[in-house]
Amino acid sequence: MQIVATNISRAYGNTKALADVSITLRGGAIHALVGENGAGKSTLLKILGGTERPDAGAITIDGEPYAPQSLNEAISCGIGLVFQEITINPSLTVAENVFAGQLRRFRRGGLLTEKTLAGKAQELLDSFSANISVRRPLSSLDLGQWKCIEIARALSTRPQAVFFDESTAFLNHREVEVVLNAFRALKAQGLTVAFVSHHLAEVGAVADRLTILKDGRKVGDFEAGELDREQIQSRMVGRDMSEGMYPPRAERLDGPPALTLTNVAAIPRLAPLSLTLREGEIVGVAGLKGAGGERLLEIVAGVERPSGGEIRIGPLLGAARAPSESWAKGVAYLPGDRAAEGLIAGASVLDNLVMARPPRQGPWFDRRRALELATEMIRRLRIKTSSAKDPTSSLSGGNLQKLVLGKCLAANPRILLLNNPTRGVDVGARFEIYRSLRESAMKGLAMLVVSEDLNELIGLTDRILVMRAGVVAAEIDDPSSASEDALIRHMT
Repeated sequence: MQIVATNISRAYGNTKALADVSITLRGGAIHALVGENGAGKSTLLKILGGTERPDAGAITIDGEPYAPQSLNEAISCGIGLVFQEITINPSLTVAENVFAGQLRRFRRGGLLTEKTLAGKAQELLDSFSANISVRRPLSSLDLGQWKCIEIARALSTRPQAVFFDESTAFLNHREVEVVLNAFRALKAQGLTVAFVSHHLAEVGAVADRLTILKDGRKVGDFEAGELDREQIQSRMVGRDMSEGMYPPRAERLDGPPALTLTNVAAIPRLAPLSLTLREGEIVGVAGLKGAGGERLLEIVAGVERPSGGEIRIGPLLGAARAPSESWAKGVAYLPGDRAAEGLIAGASVLDNLVMARPPRQGPWFDRRRALELATEMIRRLRIKTSSAKDPTSSLSGGNLQKLVLGKCLAANPRILLLNNPTRGVDVGARFEIYRSLRESAMKGLAMLVVSEDLNELIGLTDRILVMRAGVVAAEIDDPSSASEDALIRHMT
């Protein structure tokens, strides 16, 4: 199947999401769409997938006009769409999730023919080597395997093209590889595959061709290997990125301890661990999901209680008994799920930025100082919003992540705990976040960073702890000399 979109435009109010974008997607090839948040990538895929309609332009499939008015109409034309959000229903079996919305096909006399359902679902999963048995409970599968179930669901309608909208955004390194292998298998079957990703390593690993978008316009189409990573990044953000993504490290600091852990343990997933984090130091934590890094952050943040050991925040002894106590002691926490845990969706940008430590004048909330503080964070992190009073819902994904970070920094903490600080964030926003974190470290802020992006840990941190099954398997004192492969060997 060959899909040709010509001069596609789409506006939302005064915002031009796409302007005269043309693209050709070919069968038996993997096509990547890259660009900053708000560049128009997801909008273009949604138009091709029938969930959005263009204001102008035309689309053809194998030379025939194609103008879907809904997702179901696109499906009937041979299109499959896999979204960023997980759409698995935990109350259903693997097979029922594969055929969600189609179970009537497997009913006889009002009863579900489970054997036939399971057999057909297994055939679909095996067709792209998902290595998942339909007999396994969903609770035993990781997010990458759940995403493969969604791929099987898309394949259940026998599409000739499958589109993936940031489908690896919330997956760890191992889970991402499962999904990328699925891409390769679909390509080998002759399907047209297109995907949106902020991770250029994924693009380099599987894409045959890529299209770069910026501010709703196409920068260009390029064959695999035609551009190196820095050239792609420069075209995405519109400035020279040849000096790299990460700001230079400071000289090794020997400041006083900001956080001291002595034989801190938790049941499950954290064996006794000792760590000294010094003022101005950024320490990274690498590991597969469940290795113990997130558990460590939750204990220091007061979300979970340790089962043993001693915690000191500066000279103060004692673990926080609740997140509010942790914040009061000068520990800020950026959680992994920014929407559910890091923000108040119905509040304004200003209110979210100052809610962790609201400025006061006597017993009263100081709105003037709050506006000054919010304005400073918007400027410092380059949060794209027309006003601090705008609703949080008006921000893009990358700007939401910067908003949560701004909330943490506005509290003027002595320790900052970061759980995947750039998850789902584009290259330009990452650059700004890294710059701001390094500037804060230079002023003495101590940071503990858990990240599934191994390049991020190598480029950003001053040293790295590699965790496996709740135990520190290795400590890297010079991340600049480390490699992804070396970290993975310690992780697995």
